[in-house]
Amino acid sequence: MAVTLWDCLGKVRDRRKKQGRRYLLRSIIALSMGAMLGGCSSLGAIAQWIAEVAKKGLLGEFGIERGRPCHATLHYVFSKLSVKSFERALAKWVRAVDVDGDDHVAIDGKVARGSRFADYPAAHILSAYCEKFSGVVGQLKLEPGMNEITAALKLIKDMDLDGAVLTGDAIFCQKGVSRAVLRAGGDYVFPVKDNQPELKADIAAAFAEPSSPLRRDHPAA
Repeated sequence: MAVTLWDCLGKVRDRRKKQGRRYLLRSIIALSMGAMLGGCSSLGAIAQWIAEVAKKGLLGEFGIERGRPCHATLHYVFSKLSVKSFERALAKWVRAVDVDGDDHVAIDGKVARGSRFADYPAAHILSAYCEKFSGVVGQLKLEPGMNEITAALKLIKDMDLDGAVLTGDAIFCQKGVSRAVLRAGGDYVFPVKDNQPELKADIAAAFAEPSSPLRRDHPAA
């Protein structure tokens, strides 16, 4: 049986108190995702989009039979939302897609453009993209003082890499990261540059053409 996005959203941890829960968490999330795909970028815009959906009598498709989530409800829900649980739910949905071929997961860190605001630093995100599923299967926002190597260790720890090959920049060519990938059931391919001079020299020696005192410097006659 196919795993749907609706099914996966139902697995997101609801941290709201049971008293006063008027709408299912996955209903609010699904509606908000639809609004954002439609170009909404604020809670007010999302609330207005939901109001338009309600006028068309389509809220029942999202599991809502009475009323509609307002701006205040959205603010409360998203202030309580477990981001990690939400990301796990999305990753499960992405991995549910059945595509032939070997798994290739690429990790890369990027600073989100336009995410810096006033005294808040720009958001630095480390993401794991699976080529087989054409989607992000894991991501982590770097906390202040955290580097991408530390973030990669945390990200890989929560991932299932069974049968996958993980690739990344030379910065991830570390013993700790390599061990974490193997423990997660995967393999890795990392470029080696000047940040690992001894390893780079060892690799160059291992793949160098073997020399022999019996070897002639000129072709045989």
